[in-house]
Amino acid sequence: MGLPRALKAHGDGDLETAEQHYQRALDQGSQDPILFQNYGALLRKRNRLSEADAMYVRGLALHPDQIGILTNRANLLRDSNPAISLACHLRALRLLRHQSAERIPAEPFINTISHLRQLGMTQWALALSQEALHWAGPDAGLLLQCLLLQDGHQQSDAAADGQRSDRLRQRLEAQLEDCQPLARAEVQLSLATHYLGEARLDQAERLFGQGMDTLRNFSSAEVDELSQAQKLIDIHSWNQGCTLLQQQQLQRGWQLFEHGLRTPADGPQRWQRALRKPFSADQLPLWRGESLSGRRLLLLEEQAIGDAMMFITLLPGLLDEAAALGLVVSDRLLPIYRRSFDEWIAAGRVQVWSYEQAASAELNPEEYDLQSPVGSICQYRFTDVMRYGRHLPLLKAPPEATDQFRSEYLNQRTPVQRLIGLSWQGGGTGVRIKQKSLKPQQFHPLMRDLPGVRFVSLQYGKAEPIVQAWQAEGLDVIYDPRVNPLKDMDLWLGQVAACDAVLSVANTTIHGAAGLNLPTLCLLSRHHDWRWFTDPAVDRSYWYPSVGIAREQEQQGWEPALDQARHWLEQGCPLPTGPVHTRASALA
Repeated sequence: MGLPRALKAHGDGDLETAEQHYQRALDQGSQDPILFQNYGALLRKRNRLSEADAMYVRGLALHPDQIGILTNRANLLRDSNPAISLACHLRALRLLRHQSAERIPAEPFINTISHLRQLGMTQWALALSQEALHWAGPDAGLLLQCLLLQDGHQQSDAAADGQRSDRLRQRLEAQLEDCQPLARAEVQLSLATHYLGEARLDQAERLFGQGMDTLRNFSSAEVDELSQAQKLIDIHSWNQGCTLLQQQQLQRGWQLFEHGLRTPADGPQRWQRALRKPFSADQLPLWRGESLSGRRLLLLEEQAIGDAMMFITLLPGLLDEAAALGLVVSDRLLPIYRRSFDEWIAAGRVQVWSYEQAASAELNPEEYDLQSPVGSICQYRFTDVMRYGRHLPLLKAPPEATDQFRSEYLNQRTPVQRLIGLSWQGGGTGVRIKQKSLKPQQFHPLMRDLPGVRFVSLQYGKAEPIVQAWQAEGLDVIYDPRVNPLKDMDLWLGQVAACDAVLSVANTTIHGAAGLNLPTLCLLSRHHDWRWFTDPAVDRSYWYPSVGIAREQEQQGWEPALDQARHWLEQGCPLPTGPVHTRASALA
């Protein structure tokens, strides 16, 4: 019964139970290929990548022609071992060709063409595209990969086979017109995102408009198809908005950012912009950008803690216009903002509420005229980059905790003169954590041979073993077990405030340090999100003037950023002075 129970638990999302039953099936001698295929997928989902690969290898030893295992292994190894990944994709395609007399599903072709394109094997990918269109037909995902391939080939100076590329483009355009409206719109919108990522704004806008027109004019008697059309509008508007923000296109970017309230997210958070709504729109109307003169606005925390802290830095800008503001935040942030806004609270201009107060009716919607998710205010009042970062420092740390931490840390063992906060792992799940984070050993050269400097771990999660390993190697770094930001963020803010400066990857630590206006250097992944401008000439965060940027580079990796960080430390961690934007589009 091991395998059936495992499959049911896996389908229900109970990965722990599923793993127990998969292992039991193995122990019972099961050799069913679905066992190896699904158990490997589960291990990959749990970020145990080497175990996942071992499971696929074990399955392929018994079932060398099992396409599902080959495909899963190919996807697993795409970045870590691209040669083996490509070999698996190609073997899966050959097996499908032998097994099918007419049609082959598009997905194996999509995976292989995408991988060849990523590896720069353009001619091979072009040849395979012709085969794919014959065997799979006009599939939207396949057409998108082929169009991306053809565009990259056309843009390349090394495009030696222009006739083949032109023939492919003509065939793709004809097949795209033959696609159903929803599929055609999805291809158009995906291409728009591709062009926008390459800063080809005119082409991006043209295709985005075509795709949106297709969806908005779409009519169907099927509720599911209408729902799918709206879902495509939301997902691609969100993606386009995020990319526009990275490209310093604030006005249009923030408008499309609104679709994040209805765009699904991976992981435990249901939507890209997760929001708890204490009151319906009937109880308290939504703010749509109208004048706030003489009116009271209730702002609702959304998304992750760091995002809430970032958006709240704009709250003082609304106080210039509104009669009063309310702010509903989670319990972790409640003491921080009640202290930080104490003067406005005493003056009756601001009130900071908990969700418990909203649920218990202590917070009455009649006390306010309008409500808004805090992230939605940008589209109405903050489309000019010069309106950001104007009211910092905004946060006030608990003074007694800060003084105690600083005194203790400076005088532990050998006294030092400066404390530098340190954080090396980003938040999120799976691949995003890996993309945003650095390995602990990459910090060794940064922490050595800095007289008078002591480092303080501000990292949330399981940081103690890493700090102990650093200490064993003679590095001067502190881990304080009393501080756990997941349980007591106010105490953590006191620890941050005890530091003279902060060096961190892009995570909540940046928002805490920057809200205190501490000199901060962000080690920014090249896979950064909408919170940061993409142009490498931008040296500072537009949200936080005290945050400089050291960027991971596509070719050289983290090395230049780490060199910049070391120089910054040696210079005494000065406040950054570079530009926060480079384009006129960032100005309203």
